[in-house]
Amino acid sequence: MNLEIILVGILVGIANFASRFGPFFVIQKFQQEGQKRGALWLKIALGSIGIAAISAMLVVATLPPLLQSPNKSFAMLMGFLVLTALYFKFKQIVPATLTAALTYGLIYTYFPI
Repeated sequence: MNLEIILVGILVGIANFASRFGPFFVIQKFQQEGQKRGALWLKIALGSIGIAAISAMLVVATLPPLLQSPNKSFAMLMGFLVLTALYFKFKQIVPATLTAALTYGLIYTYFPI
């Protein structure tokens, strides 16, 4: 595997995690009123790691095939749309990711677009 692809995946994961976790961390730090909640930020961080990891894996998994054959970008677009629609409809990332991966694989393999 190419080192550039690994670095892109790591950077996407870090950026995604920071964009999801950062605002909650800042809000909790500046919120002085009320009771201190201890490790609330840790719960938020652990909840954000899953989405960041899946997004990074999506980039790393789809970048090499897309670079080899750019004409298959339709398959990646369809997979992303299925992932987005299912996640926002059911709020469960694992079934949405698996269904999107299946959609991407089927379109990539069987439709010569």
